[in-house]
Amino acid sequence: MIGKSQSNKRPVTSAEAMEVLEERKEDGELGYEQKLAYEHIKKYSGISAAEAKKMSKELMEYGVGEGTAIKIVDIMPVDAIQLKHILAKEKKTFEEDEVGKMMEVVKKYKGK
Repeated sequence: MIGKSQSNKRPVTSAEAMEVLEERKEDGELGYEQKLAYEHIKKYSGISAAEAKKMSKELMEYGVGEGTAIKIVDIMPVDAIQLKHILAKEKKTFEEDEVGKMMEVVKKYKGK
């Protein structure tokens, strides 16, 4: 969007981006890139925006940064090894029990 400034910039989950794109779709036709993003998110997003927000907050309670929590929500890791790969970006080292509890959070929302 040429000529528009960004007032605030923060990471969002795919589900939240889907919500924004749906609002814009109601207001008018989406641009080419927006259509592609909308179709991709529609195909791969597994939970609602409200659930995604709750899940990311629960993950941040374990000391995970907001950006990493959002990546976990978007990827929905299938096991602890995949979760550890995502957590490698964090400057903090997580204990096995913390990783296990985070996997429980993922499984809780993955089944919905």
